[in-house]
Amino acid sequence: MHRAALVLFFLLQLGSAGAQCFEKCNGHGSCDKYARCNCHAGFQGATCAERVCPFGTAFSDFATADDTAHAEQECSGRGLCDRNTGMCMCMEGFTGVACQRTTCGGGGTCNAFGKCMSMKDLASQTRSTNSEVFLYDTTWDAEKIYGCLCDEGRSGYDCGLVDCPTGDDPLTTGQVNEVQLMKCSSDPNPADSSLKGTFALWFNGYPSTTINVDATAAELESAIEQIQGVGQVTVSYSEGSTSACSTSDTNVIKITFIDNFGALPPIVPFEDNLYPVGSTITISADGLTSMTDWNGAIFTPIKGTKEDGACANRGTCDLSMGSCECYNDNGDTFASSDGYGNAGTRGDCGYAASTISACPGEIACSGQGTCDSTTHVCSCQAGFYGGNCALRECPKGLSWFSYPSGNEQAHDTLVECSNMGTCDNSVGTCECAAGFFGEACQYMACGGGTANPCSGHGECLSMRHLSWESNLNGDATNYIYGTDPNNYATWDADRVNGCNCDDGWEGYDCSLRSCPTGDNPGTYGENREVQLLRCQASSGTFALQFRQETTSALAWDIEAWELKQALEALDTVKSVDVTYSINKITSSTNSTYQPLKSCTTTTASPYCVVQVTGGLVASAVSGMTEATCKAACDVDATCNSFAFTAGTGACSYYDLAINATSKSSTSATVQSYWKTSDPLTIKGINKKGLCTNTTQTNVASLTFNSPSGDVPSVIVYSNSLALVDTLTSATTGVLSIATDGSTLSGLTSVMGTTDEEVCSGRGTCVAEFGTCTCHQNWGSSDGKGGQGVLADCGFRQDPIYKKGA
Repeated sequence: MHRAALVLFFLLQLGSAGAQCFEKCNGHGSCDKYARCNCHAGFQGATCAERVCPFGTAFSDFATADDTAHAEQECSGRGLCDRNTGMCMCMEGFTGVACQRTTCGGGGTCNAFGKCMSMKDLASQTRSTNSEVFLYDTTWDAEKIYGCLCDEGRSGYDCGLVDCPTGDDPLTTGQVNEVQLMKCSSDPNPADSSLKGTFALWFNGYPSTTINVDATAAELESAIEQIQGVGQVTVSYSEGSTSACSTSDTNVIKITFIDNFGALPPIVPFEDNLYPVGSTITISADGLTSMTDWNGAIFTPIKGTKEDGACANRGTCDLSMGSCECYNDNGDTFASSDGYGNAGTRGDCGYAASTISACPGEIACSGQGTCDSTTHVCSCQAGFYGGNCALRECPKGLSWFSYPSGNEQAHDTLVECSNMGTCDNSVGTCECAAGFFGEACQYMACGGGTANPCSGHGECLSMRHLSWESNLNGDATNYIYGTDPNNYATWDADRVNGCNCDDGWEGYDCSLRSCPTGDNPGTYGENREVQLLRCQASSGTFALQFRQETTSALAWDIEAWELKQALEALDTVKSVDVTYSINKITSSTNSTYQPLKSCTTTTASPYCVVQVTGGLVASAVSGMTEATCKAACDVDATCNSFAFTAGTGACSYYDLAINATSKSSTSATVQSYWKTSDPLTIKGINKKGLCTNTTQTNVASLTFNSPSGDVPSVIVYSNSLALVDTLTSATTGVLSIATDGSTLSGLTSVMGTTDEEVCSGRGTCVAEFGTCTCHQNWGSSDGKGGQGVLADCGFRQDPIYKKGA
């Protein structure tokens, strides 16, 4: 059967090949005219036997533009897909069907003493310590970074710590409680009683119950004391005031904090239900801004100056129990107080049960601070804290989980162990949550964890450094992730890490071997990529780069087979065909030569003879130069030699080694038809080199077999190429490249449209070994459909059909 008929027969067979797909697509896909499976949603692979796992926003990946990353990725780039079940096997520290979020501490439940929630929910369901409200729902991690919102009295990233009582140091004096002021302008007695307004007050992120605008001082005091963590307060109104609010805005409300010491966050009003519309509540809590009442009396808020230290700075806090072990050193004894230096039940060590004569510690301040002889208060050295300076501070880092500081602004508060680890204050080191590392737990770990990052088959890099390794179709880019340190959207640039796998390895943790890829040999009507290369030079070297791999220095007169060999020596090129548009014969030496024969003596000066095939003289023209004589031969496809003399006497013939694609000399005695000082076309040897002068254009066609598809352009480096050419003033060699349909010297490049599929779409990848198990009748190819060594299943073993035949 004729070859074309064989191909047509095979294509027709494919056109009705619904039953010819290997394993019938396992019932999870349809078979197309190429005998190729188109898998149903949720399945993949050449036979649709593999399950697809859920996708999620990637924790780490390569940038696709400046400050643009975190694309959708299977298992969110923090787990491996079980192809049998379609379930993600998540890295420790990450959870969810797509490994799409971090795991909360305390076994994921915050030790049952808090609520595990996302940054988005933290922002929408709670408030900051200053009772501010911010949104956090568009930044990439809004629903990916999870943490614990601890119950009252619990703390730590996993709510595993029990807070100890706090209090005022009993030995310091002259300090005051916090006093905040408030005014309300709402009408307490509207004509329509149904319009009587209400409001609420927030403190430290927690709200009060609903308060009526005509609430008495006692009622307002009770409402404030019901706010979580406030404790006891006293509330007083200006003289003559009987309700919290008034239409004349003349009542100044003074709120004094009795149980909470130190500088406190301001009370924040919720005033949407006041009447009439436009009524307001004003709070002054800065210690400076005064308020004046109806009688002209001036009131000024007071910032609290008392200590509010754990165990009143006179004991050691046991965070496992939330209890204070009061100091009892050298006869100096402290005990539980009432918060005001007297014995009481706070459990805060704020009562001096004996006459105090020294700073705490068997050695004053444990030898790690200086003692104030008047107050007996220790000023600790850097890195130490506690009333006796016996505790070590842990490193601080920007918080992973905390309330936003503004709309879409977070992760900017320095906290111990970055709120993703527990401090061992006996030695000052952080014990980080799974999936995080660093002295302050400030980094998110790469796949493989901290013990074996990237499984030993790649580099663990920050998002910023990963962006430097980004590529577009295999070519390096100039993308940068984290261009602006004030851009909160890229807060993770130097904190979140990911794997840059070595060649031949893949997966979020670089634990999987890459299988060969190639063109699916069952498809047709596609084009292999053809790039065109032209060199104009007469000496020197050049280099070519493809996907970050660069050849060694290549000689200007390199032959096609040598250029093919140099390109295939690159790791990024498996198979490429190289052909030249002309078989140019060149030499890099200026050999001395003699003419082959003499021509007729002439009296004309100068004189040119052009010899054509058959020995006929096509022209005998006087008044020409050697260059124009040569050019007259070049434009005649039948010319095989020319002769030139500058004066009277015998002239000499110079045989042409080549002047068209079909012409090539095999004679060892062929001489040059150009000057010996110009080495462009010396014909002393029969070498088919790449580079030519400016009038004799040679174009190299680079046809890519593997990799296939639309590959990036070869990058050219002129290196030391030089040009000696009497027809041009240029002295530097020039390399030109044409791709994707552009032309060069009358030839047209071709954009690749072939497939680039794992195992050429005709086999199954065994990721454990990085090998292809080919389907029946398919085997290793040469990248063009023929048998070869690429181990890609791209060769059809059925003798009826060979791709490219």
